[in-house]
Amino acid sequence: MTAVDNYYVHPEETWDEKKCAKLAKHYASDGLGTKYPFPGYLGCSTSGYPRFGRIRYNGGCVRNDEWYAGEEIPFPKIPESYEIVVVPSWGWQIRKKT
Repeated sequence: MTAVDNYYVHPEETWDEKKCAKLAKHYASDGLGTKYPFPGYLGCSTSGYPRFGRIRYNGGCVRNDEWYAGEEIPFPKIPESYEIVVVPSWGWQIRKKT
């Protein structure tokens, strides 16, 4: 592994049914307070600091006293009754399976 491929991988979280239900019902809002048109928004990969996925930092980052080119945050383990989907032009959404 070269220094350019060296990413810190965060531990995978586990979300229970209660947390997923709460997030799936929540309507996020933008910086001006305008609510998004759908519930369950989890962010997107194009934001400055995405909540999930791989992000590379100019100059790298230090985690646990070691240098990394960036970090990778995996999606959480969620109950079978929920799913994380991509909403085109918006980002990720958590919702209950129908």
